[in-house]
Amino acid sequence: MLTPHTQSVPRGAVLDAWSGSEWENGIQIDRMCELTTVAVRTARSLYEITILNGHTGEVLVRGGGFFPERTPVQLTGSTFGGSILKRRGIYVGMRLEFVPQPAELVSETVYDATTGQSEIRAGHRVIWTSLIQSVEVVS
Repeated sequence: MLTPHTQSVPRGAVLDAWSGSEWENGIQIDRMCELTTVAVRTARSLYEITILNGHTGEVLVRGGGFFPERTPVQLTGSTFGGSILKRRGIYVGMRLEFVPQPAELVSETVYDATTGQSEIRAGHRVIWTSLIQSVEVVS
């Protein structure tokens, strides 16, 4: 007999809630002027982000443990930690996703004990911040 299993997920991880959101608690860098600087406070750090090209996500970032000085990265957007990404967005309650430049390809082999098969997964190295608490346009 199967036992019922309940799993809770953040409301923002549900596609209907995601697509129906008003998106008022943050900004879209692809709608901002070049060289605009944004201050983003997360649960653990303060990040200073200067937009170089909002449409491609090219920014300079300083802050947190990974970026002690201004560093060129691609800001891909914000996420709740799953596979859904708000491209080029910075929103309170989510995590920022950065791809260091030049992009570094990483791969891993995942073994499935049930099937006995291995799968190679490849992608770019990604850095996530802790949860965003506030977003402020500085200049």
